[in-house]
Amino acid sequence: MMHYEEEYDLVLFPQTFYPDVDATAKLMTDLAEFLVKKGKKVLIVTPNRSFERPNLRYPEFEIIDDIHVHRIKVPKLDKNNALQKILLFYLFSTKAKRFLKKLNYKVAMAILPPFFVAYKTLKVTKKKGKKFIFLLHDLYPDSLVKWKRVSPNNPLVILLKKYNNYIFRNSDKTIFVGRDQIEYVKENYGVSNEKIEFIPNWAKDLKESFIKNDSIKEKYYKPGFNVLYAGNIGEAQVKSLEKVIKLMKNEKLVANSINLILVGQGRRKDYLINMAKETSNVYFFDYVYDFSDYQNLIYFSDCCLVSMRDESKGMSVPSKTYYYLSGGKPILADVPVNSEVDILLRENNVGINITKLNEEEAIENILMLKNNKEYYKELSKNARKAFEDKYSKEVALESYLRVVENLL
Repeated sequence: MMHYEEEYDLVLFPQTFYPDVDATAKLMTDLAEFLVKKGKKVLIVTPNRSFERPNLRYPEFEIIDDIHVHRIKVPKLDKNNALQKILLFYLFSTKAKRFLKKLNYKVAMAILPPFFVAYKTLKVTKKKGKKFIFLLHDLYPDSLVKWKRVSPNNPLVILLKKYNNYIFRNSDKTIFVGRDQIEYVKENYGVSNEKIEFIPNWAKDLKESFIKNDSIKEKYYKPGFNVLYAGNIGEAQVKSLEKVIKLMKNEKLVANSINLILVGQGRRKDYLINMAKETSNVYFFDYVYDFSDYQNLIYFSDCCLVSMRDESKGMSVPSKTYYYLSGGKPILADVPVNSEVDILLRENNVGINITKLNEEEAIENILMLKNNKEYYKELSKNARKAFEDKYSKEVALESYLRVVENLL
């Protein structure tokens, strides 16, 4: 049962949280666990239904490893339907605002996405004279406009950009997960340097508590060199994945047993399945929910694919990148030049970005990954080192702790 008189160091408003296993749920669960272990009193406010599987309902209130979790009742809505998704975000934000007014807390923190939540919880927090952290994962509505999914004159776009302006001006700290995001926001919104924190996302150590399971290799992988893509298959990824699937039809890649394994869900998955139906070396599977299965999925891959359309530069950073590094896997990327992933690849020498290569150059680079063992070994070693030095859970969460403690 919720006790409103308790004072929380941090109230956090994620769209998803444990026991969900999507990227945001994993990140926010890690963050809450870490802060609680450091002696902070943390309350999670999140919907009572799974975002990915809305048939799953969770308890209204529970304590998970000393983390207080309050779940707000929302209807069963489909995130792959645009109107239902907006309605879900709106209902969650309205109820979250109402709930926050009752609470005693020092710092509130909200994330984009979901829409509306950061704006409404910041308004309450300002009135209470408390501190506010804004965590930018994906920059909406700007990304939708850049993808030409909505008009810049759409009333909802105008409203959400107005909200963003307010959030960037009034948050005590804004945490960016990509350096390209900082550049874009400075140019298009304006945010003062003293409010900016760059903290990359992170991954759990895939080597920790790892138990090898050969059945995963048998289920997902084929003989040869297997390129894994594990994640969402939506608008943000479809152009790039389409390009890589077309590349896989090349005779040299087929002859060298280069396979593309796509594991995930999303609104454009059926389109890509249809497009690849006559391609002999492209395989599709459903999202993997079990973490030990996910560990094995990456373990048995040879390299991992990160895709991102050009219009997504400055908008978001694919979290899967850090899991690939954790597994010590070279990265094959098709991402915009000077995006966060491109910067990461060049800084740490952990993979190849094929975005500006012609077809023949891209094929030769993929074949070099397969056939040049020393080169492959060097990239693998660099990937694991980059994870340990920069993108491990411990490194990132210490940065979050510093930000929170400076506001308490």
